[in-house]
Amino acid sequence: MPAEVDGYEDEHRIFLQGLMCKGVLNSKEVNALHEKALTMCKIDIPEKKAERQGLLMRNIQIINDQLEPVGLIIRKGVDEDTGGSCFMLVNTQNRMVGGSRDLGAHVQVQWSAQELEYLRLMATEILQSDKKSITSREALRLTDQVGLGGGKKLTMEHAEGTINRLIAARWIKLVEENSEIVLDVRFLGEMESWMIEVVGGVAKCQTCRKVVVRGQYCGCEEGVAWHKYCLEKQAKMGATTKCKKCGDVIFAPEEGNKRAAEEERGEPSKGGRGKRVSEEDMEEDEQPSQMERARNRSGGEEVVPKGRRVRSRRKSGDESD
Repeated sequence: MPAEVDGYEDEHRIFLQGLMCKGVLNSKEVNALHEKALTMCKIDIPEKKAERQGLLMRNIQIINDQLEPVGLIIRKGVDEDTGGSCFMLVNTQNRMVGGSRDLGAHVQVQWSAQELEYLRLMATEILQSDKKSITSREALRLTDQVGLGGGKKLTMEHAEGTINRLIAARWIKLVEENSEIVLDVRFLGEMESWMIEVVGGVAKCQTCRKVVVRGQYCGCEEGVAWHKYCLEKQAKMGATTKCKKCGDVIFAPEEGNKRAAEEERGEPSKGGRGKRVSEEDMEEDEQPSQMERARNRSGGEEVVPKGRRVRSRRKSGDESD
């Protein structure tokens, strides 16, 4: 039988250090890290999956009890596209700078003030857009707004590098064949309070109760939304999703998404809520590839193919630091 650990011991320290090095781990990676920590400390690994998961959750809770006084926590997040589970170390301190909408640099020491301002500009543009995404060209245009309040400017070259680093750290990601930038699991898991301040509210999935940005909304009332993967999961179980506010059917197993054309953009429209299902087992998530920009001459918009980095036509010398 595995040893029951109530105090903060070496296996917890090893697990925390591994998570701090990566920042975000998918379910396969977090389980591998946990088993490695147990093995190094000569603690038996349970044979049954349920027991392994139970021990993982207990150890994470022990770690969180230690981290709470310093404003940190290990939090579980879910990828909005795949529904795959992720674990990340997040900062629980206030993200606001005074009464402004700026992101506090003191709670994100790995990013410079210019990079945080650039992230804020991109995130604000994404959250306030109809489709909850922006193109790479739109993102690079935002560099002109960095430093307008008297801070340092952000060069185009620096902006490209920042976008690539934010993708690697899972703050943002590429969708729609790498042509659109959206918020990723790290941002959604750590910046909820900031999003509330910026857009005045954040929708919670009526099934899993986690934050929804690019989901399916019901227009009968603001903030009534579902993750698309939650709707699909319920449909596979034979459940028809209806809105408890207005009664409209939003997703039926035999007919699929009733309002797919409207909801693809992530805007409020008629939708519904189905019966709650249990949280799905943790799934493996793949880290997004590095970002590059290629120009789609036929459409006039920029496309970012897989495996490439963003490159701008403007030289970095066009903007001063």
